[in-house]
Amino acid sequence: MPDVNMPKLSDTMEEGTVVEWKKKTGDAVKAGDVLAEVESDKATFDLEAESDGVLSILVEQGVPAKIGAPIARIGAAAGAAPARPAAAPKPAAEKKPEAAAPPQAEAPPPAPAAEKAAGRNGGPNRPDVKASPLAKRLAAEMGVDIASLEGSGPEGRIVKEDVLAAGGSTRAERGRPAPVAQPVGPDVEIVEPSRMQATIARRMVEAKTAVPEFQVTVEARVDEAVSMRRQLKDSVVGADRVTMTDMLVRACALALRKFPEVNASWAEGRFQRKRAINIGLAVAPSQGMGLLVPVVHDADSKDLIQISIESRQVIERARSGRPGEGDLSGATFSISNLGMFGVDEFVAIINPPEAAILAVGAIKDVPVVEDGRIVPGKVMRMTLSVDHRVFYGATAAQFMAEVRRLIENPVTLVV
Repeated sequence: MPDVNMPKLSDTMEEGTVVEWKKKTGDAVKAGDVLAEVESDKATFDLEAESDGVLSILVEQGVPAKIGAPIARIGAAAGAAPARPAAAPKPAAEKKPEAAAPPQAEAPPPAPAAEKAAGRNGGPNRPDVKASPLAKRLAAEMGVDIASLEGSGPEGRIVKEDVLAAGGSTRAERGRPAPVAQPVGPDVEIVEPSRMQATIARRMVEAKTAVPEFQVTVEARVDEAVSMRRQLKDSVVGADRVTMTDMLVRACALALRKFPEVNASWAEGRFQRKRAINIGLAVAPSQGMGLLVPVVHDADSKDLIQISIESRQVIERARSGRPGEGDLSGATFSISNLGMFGVDEFVAIINPPEAAILAVGAIKDVPVVEDGRIVPGKVMRMTLSVDHRVFYGATAAQFMAEVRRLIENPVTLVV
């Protein structure tokens, strides 16, 4: 019976949470069926079945699971009675003699008031209540008489949803820990962060407090790059969607090959120079707030059109909540481009363990002094944030000079 394990989709992902099971225990599933919506520290994604069979859920919604931990199983017998967890046979064996003993079966039930009191005082732990451990715990926390509920799970089992419904929880509250009292007023709305947002907040604080960084800014003329992008769009098959970010990915990949000390990390008092050049692209999710960093792997070995196609595909998969293996992990250098929003320039925060990130501003039409004359020109400002433990000012300046040379001479990006 194959396990369905919590997948690892990013370098920083340590655990994930099933936000919603799309199937329930006992359902027949086929390979490719979406089993659940899972939230990691980077994104919410669909978890698909890898084989046919009957599903048995092991981890309830809202309960975090470590990477690689089994959260469900898929049995082989699709038409038979659904496989139950290993604990199921024992209670059945114990119940048979009890059912055959008339005195116990006919014992007068407690008065309603007494039964209700039992439910509130240890009732969730009564052996005759069919409920998941999570449902019992929630019932105890919320003061819900679990014995009075009708279960919606398999064989009438009481699940978390039943307890939440009885306790008045809304769907938006599902999967979140019990609310903590917050100071609220008429002008304040408290919004709980998603797992991804909480992880971003934690890691950004770590980066700003643990990484000694400095910045280097350069201004590049991009008249020829803009012109070449138009020519590619009009004349080369597959190049119709090449963006300035794609050109910067290619330029940075070539520059990183020339300056391997930039494509590195600081770990346990040593330099780690990465053999692969993988470029992360900071993008916004399709819905809600947050930040995704899909990765173009081995960018230095791919031409501009390949980079354009791959970056578009990996971004679309990440935004759709269905990232592939490696789509959100393995970056050795990152680019954040806010130029499309009209931002002139900005400073990006390094995403450890990477040693640098390039922040890109908008392309602007400005007057430029050229051979003693003022002419119209297109310029773009780029700022490199640097982990000063890994490399130094001169290297940062040389790296940025190389990126500028490449982007100002875009023919170097296509040969």
